[in-house]
Amino acid sequence: MLVGVALFHGVMGQKMLITPLVQQRAGMMDQAMPRTMIQFGWQVGTILTLLPALYLFLVASGDTRGSSAMIFAIGLSFVGMGLANALLTRLKHPGGIVLTTTGIVVLTSLYI
Repeated sequence: MLVGVALFHGVMGQKMLITPLVQQRAGMMDQAMPRTMIQFGWQVGTILTLLPALYLFLVASGDTRGSSAMIFAIGLSFVGMGLANALLTRLKHPGGIVLTTTGIVVLTSLYI
C-alpha cells in the first residue's frame, strides 16, 4: 500500500502539480533554483514514503525482527498526516483518506 502511495505521489503529483507550477515562470518560479528545489522537495517526500514501506516489508518477510513501537510510530504518523491533510484541505484532497487508511492498515497489522 505504501509503495502505491509513493508511486502515485511521485508520478501524479509531478504531472498535476509540480510541472504546471514550475512552468509558470512567474515570481520566484522565474529562477532555476526554486524550480529545482520544489521538484526535488516533492520527490524527497515520495522517496521517504518508501523507507517505512521497506521496513514493514522486511519485518513481514521475517528478514528482520520488527519493533512494535516502530510499527506503531509509522502507523500513527500516517494517521496523523492523513487527518492533518483532511483538516487542512477540508477533504478536498484525496491524500487525507489515503494516508489515514494506510496508517490504520499499518496499526491493524500489530493485532493480526
